[in-house]
Amino acid sequence: MSRPSTSLTKDALATVALCGYTIAVAVGFARVFSGWAFLSDFVLLAVVGHGFSFGLRRAGVSGWLAIPAQALVLVWLLGFVYYRDTLNLLIPGGTTWDAVQNQLSLVRDQFPTAVAPVLYDVVGWASLSALSLVLVISMSDAFAFRAQARGEALVPGGVLFVFIAALGDDRLRIASTALLVGTGVLAVIALRQLHDRDRATVLSARRSATSLAAPVALASALVIALLAGAIGPRLPGAGEEPLYETKGRSGTNLIDNPLVDIRSRLTNLGNVELFRVNADEEAYWRLITLAAFDGQRFTLPPSDLDPVDAPTSGDGTRIRQQIQILALEGDVVPAAADPVQASGVSDGEQLRLRQQDDSSTLLSPQDFEPGDLFDIVSVAPDADPETLASAGVTAVPDEIYLELPDNLPDVLFEETERLTAGITSPYEQALALQSWFRDPTQFTYSLEVQSGHDANAIESFFEVRAGYCEQFAATFAAMARVAGIPSRVAVGYTPGTQEEPGWFTVIGKNAHAWPELWFDGIGWVAFEPTPGRGAPGAESYTGVPAQQDESGTGGGDGSGADPLPGPTPTAPPTVVQNDSPAVTTTTIPGDAVPDTPADAGIPSDPDPNIEPVPVGSGDDDGSGGFPWFPIVVISLVVLVLAAPAIIRRLLRLRSRVHGPRDQIAAAWQRACAAASDVGVVGSPAMTATEWATATAAVMPVAARPMASLAEVVDLVSFARPDELDVERRGTFGDSIADDCELWATQIDKITTDTMTATQRVERYFTAYR
Repeated sequence: MSRPSTSLTKDALATVALCGYTIAVAVGFARVFSGWAFLSDFVLLAVVGHGFSFGLRRAGVSGWLAIPAQALVLVWLLGFVYYRDTLNLLIPGGTTWDAVQNQLSLVRDQFPTAVAPVLYDVVGWASLSALSLVLVISMSDAFAFRAQARGEALVPGGVLFVFIAALGDDRLRIASTALLVGTGVLAVIALRQLHDRDRATVLSARRSATSLAAPVALASALVIALLAGAIGPRLPGAGEEPLYETKGRSGTNLIDNPLVDIRSRLTNLGNVELFRVNADEEAYWRLITLAAFDGQRFTLPPSDLDPVDAPTSGDGTRIRQQIQILALEGDVVPAAADPVQASGVSDGEQLRLRQQDDSSTLLSPQDFEPGDLFDIVSVAPDADPETLASAGVTAVPDEIYLELPDNLPDVLFEETERLTAGITSPYEQALALQSWFRDPTQFTYSLEVQSGHDANAIESFFEVRAGYCEQFAATFAAMARVAGIPSRVAVGYTPGTQEEPGWFTVIGKNAHAWPELWFDGIGWVAFEPTPGRGAPGAESYTGVPAQQDESGTGGGDGSGADPLPGPTPTAPPTVVQNDSPAVTTTTIPGDAVPDTPADAGIPSDPDPNIEPVPVGSGDDDGSGGFPWFPIVVISLVVLVLAAPAIIRRLLRLRSRVHGPRDQIAAAWQRACAAASDVGVVGSPAMTATEWATATAAVMPVAARPMASLAEVVDLVSFARPDELDVERRGTFGDSIADDCELWATQIDKITTDTMTATQRVERYFTAYR
């Protein structure tokens, strides 16, 4: 190991400046994560990573050993911070790797539809983000101190920052960008002060040190950062919509992706008026129910399309509704449970509705148009505590409502057994589960947890103890099945806001999911495990009053902004009265059923062998399904592989921009570095001629280009400025500086040709001259 020749003070200042830039990149994650819990961990990674590299440099450790050592230390630190419980004597093993795979698998599934901010406590998001920061630390440190780059060292962090900005929300958008720009300027100035000494000792006058360097650097960084923060947001087009939306995206029809898209609708479409309802009484307006659960997702089972008919079991309360479509897309009609009669009108024409009975879904024969009206009669089951307490659960319509896969986490069974121990009534068991989920000391309602309802998501939900309706409903339904109670997950909307007598306006933030349990002689009964939500008319048996987000029609964030205007109705609304005559049941002949659109998610073919389309499988309209995760991984791999070549090219271009003398100096340094790689022993005290002689002894093939290059270097170094025209045409028709670059390239190629394959790979990633 050779001792470093760089100034300790300049090296330390450059390290601190680059570490500050990395921390500024980490601050950008505030646009992705909720709160600031992430920052202390990321600062620790930045300080340890850059500090460890600084120590290795001062100890004279070569880049070939230092770069992998730094990466190993950072990866170990990442494991210690996020997977400490899986380490064996502080050493990661198979258990650690399994935990990493499980968490990253969860993130991969959530990535296409994730909407910022996310909870940092969900370990998969935290560790993936930390890993990306580890890559930035390793690459920027190698570029800055091993390749002696300046601005190029900021590229990895800048790429990550832009990627974060594309996925994040508007939190600290201007402030974080200004901080990045300011720290980047400081880092470039510090690196330039560190590396410019190389040129000063050979081919140009030594720059005099000045005490004004530090104040000027700080002032420049501050001014540029302020200008970036003040001018950037005012540039033309800065406030326009993006050309391509990178955040979790989806349409306004929950049936396209009924669970995975709920959070996106709650946050992104909260102020969109979807439809209006004129009804006898408030209800949850249900779109669909999901019965099949394979441990990965709740899905639609294969089913026939049937006439709209009476409910499966029990008597109930009739609820008459008129649904007016505003901005809801698709062909799935929202309705109170359970629809028994239905008809519709679109642009003056009668619509014959159909029903997928197993999923309690009403379908229009065509996609909705604003102003479409649907008259529906539903029968809500009569459920009271006494009847439910004595009801059994054995006469379930299909065993699919009890099926459980083998890959569910143990904690699901353990918690179910603990909560239902000693309780024999299925109804009382359901209440025990519901109370546990609604206990504020156990769980918290939060939109900052990403969508997910597979086994990994359930395990993460138990760990984080925070989520929104999707996690509560799906986990409750799974636990009910563990207890032997048939269950399914319903997806639809809460009642909405009553803005005029009889009419409820339903907006995007009213999107909701809830579990339904089967009781013999009664039918499907809705429960409500989600805190802050309660089904109208269910208080008598759930003990939960009717509740929903009451922050107004301004959006899911409660901002109070005005809702988007709905279209003018194409027909005057008719108030449905309790004493209205019954609507004739709509019977649809089998040959008159129009084909269901492919994107509706409901099989139109009654063939029972048709496989169900899994929720979130990507077989929808493509919204939110862009394969970001593999593209990001592939892009990072390509960037890592191409980085050395890119840096070398940038260094050569920069030397040309600085002038022919700098170009000659860069060519000489590259030639000397290549000679050193094959065993030429040199020192800064050697003249160019001595270097050429030493190179000829070890690498005779390179003797001629090395001697030619050394001759020019000696002339440039020792001749008076007026005695040598470095811009005149040289031997090969180009300038003398271009000739020197050509000779350096020849020496570099000769060096590579004499190496083994392993040595070539090592040299590609460690030699940047």
